[in-house]
Amino acid sequence: MVERSWVKKAGICLSCLVFVVALGAGCVSEKKIREDREAAQAAMKAAQDAAARAEAAAERAEASANSADAAAASAEAAAKRAEAAAARAEKAAKKCERAFEKGLRK
Repeated sequence: MVERSWVKKAGICLSCLVFVVALGAGCVSEKKIREDREAAQAAMKAAQDAAARAEAAAERAEASANSADAAAASAEAAAKRAEAAAARAEKAAKKCERAFEKGLRK
């Protein structure tokens, strides 16, 4: 059996120590990467949920705007009908007034 010098033994031990430290650092960094990936996935899920809620709110707002437009159109139509009825009432009042005046003259 060949005797190794203490320098070679120290070199081998140092190499083993560096290997163990590098392996441990690799495991730690892999764990950190996994945690970062999970955090990124959670953030992405939260962003997707927020986007879905915003889209639903936009759809509700659009439906409300459409409903308000319909209500405004209905109110405008009712105002036009009321104006026409007022014009007819005014015409009828003038007709009654003429008939009354005609009756007074007789």
